[in-house]
Amino acid sequence: MANEQQTQPQVAIPLPKGKKNAVQIGCICMMLSVAMNGLVFATLTSPILESVNAMGYVALFSILGGMGVSIMTPIGGKLGDLIGRRNIVVIPGIICAVCGIAFAFVRSLVPLMILRLLIGLAQGAFTAAPYIIAGLINERKDVPKAMGMLATAIAVGGFGGSIIAGILTDMGLLKVAILMPAVPLILGVVLIGMNMPNVKREGKVSIDIPGIIALVVALAGILLALNFGSAMGWGNPAIIAGFVIGIVALVVLVKIEGKSAEPLIPLKLFKNSQYTVLLIVGFICYFYQSAMNVYAPIGAMKVMGASTSAAGALQMPRTIITIFLPTMAGVWVGKKASNAWKAMVVGTLFVAVPMAVMGFTTPSTSIIIYVVALTITGIAESCRSVAITPSAQATLQPADMGVGTSLVNFVNSLANTIAATVFGVAYNLSTAADPTNVANIQNGVNSVFRLAAIVAVIGLVLVIFVVRPKMTAKKAE
Repeated sequence: MANEQQTQPQVAIPLPKGKKNAVQIGCICMMLSVAMNGLVFATLTSPILESVNAMGYVALFSILGGMGVSIMTPIGGKLGDLIGRRNIVVIPGIICAVCGIAFAFVRSLVPLMILRLLIGLAQGAFTAAPYIIAGLINERKDVPKAMGMLATAIAVGGFGGSIIAGILTDMGLLKVAILMPAVPLILGVVLIGMNMPNVKREGKVSIDIPGIIALVVALAGILLALNFGSAMGWGNPAIIAGFVIGIVALVVLVKIEGKSAEPLIPLKLFKNSQYTVLLIVGFICYFYQSAMNVYAPIGAMKVMGASTSAAGALQMPRTIITIFLPTMAGVWVGKKASNAWKAMVVGTLFVAVPMAVMGFTTPSTSIIIYVVALTITGIAESCRSVAITPSAQATLQPADMGVGTSLVNFVNSLANTIAATVFGVAYNLSTAADPTNVANIQNGVNSVFRLAAIVAVIGLVLVIFVVRPKMTAKKAE
């Protein structure tokens, strides 16, 4: 009898094959849109703000979108418990699509800023939903493969979105470029809305309003201070005030969540040592990406003397790998439980080694070294994307699936913000004397890459000596 129970498929939301496939395609469309939106805005920020004579607001424009996503990602998981998993896709998805369409036609700075924030908030509300849904409609062994398809969608959306947006803008079709991400978003909303039941958590669910307020204040204070600190100076009273307000709000949030009957972020999740260490490993696996995206082009152009086009093509092979490899890696991870921690080893080791190599950049270094190193990180990213979230979901109770998965996404997004600040400090310390001196720039980028390598090694140690034993013990049980 026990063997029969073990062979039965365990799916939280069983769907007919046709509806299941439609929902999965809908999830892929949602992540495709998220990636396209991010890269489209990165590509089009300058022409958009130039069109309203507001180039001085580039940093604030980007921060508003990132802050909106960071604020709503943990809240979105809890809202899904309240209004249902289908509705947490459909309602914010429609809001995001409407704001995205309006964004193409508005040509006034303040409304543009408001729309950018609303798009970020809406995206944050549904960004974790495709990962949650993948864990609910698939058998456990099939979840890594589903995560791999979502990772592929992100790679395709980011790569294709930025290229197409650039081409359309050069053709004078800026509005079309801005509207482009709304197409897969609307398709995803329709597919999920029509084929997935609106499953809610059983029983009465209340929203922790004081917790939401404390979280918003904490994130706004800390993230704004982190983003503006390097430009305004870390000793600036406004920056210090931002940190103080953020930290005080964070302490208040912890106290509120500890007493709340329906906490926004259940502190009991952090008593789950396996889940907590997976959050840390996920944070570490994202940490290097700021170094790769910002400082690899600087090293290539300013130290090695490469052209702008060559620097722009550094990640091309990496992107191709992240389009095709995640789904295959997901199938491999799903075949055997122990493959999950092995994938995490790849996800940290294949970052540590390339970053360490790039940490010895000189004017005589070949740009091929950078291309190969970044390509290897594509293998790491492919394995990370199919290992950490499914492993974290496997440690959660069904009632915590939504908020637990959202917290994974939240920590991952937070890694980029914190890493950008840390790397910025490391780079500025090396280039403070003369930011244009090649030797100083060389020391700066090398400091950044070596720091990224050290952080990745810490992740590797955690996987080998903490994650692996815990997964092995759980399998034995």
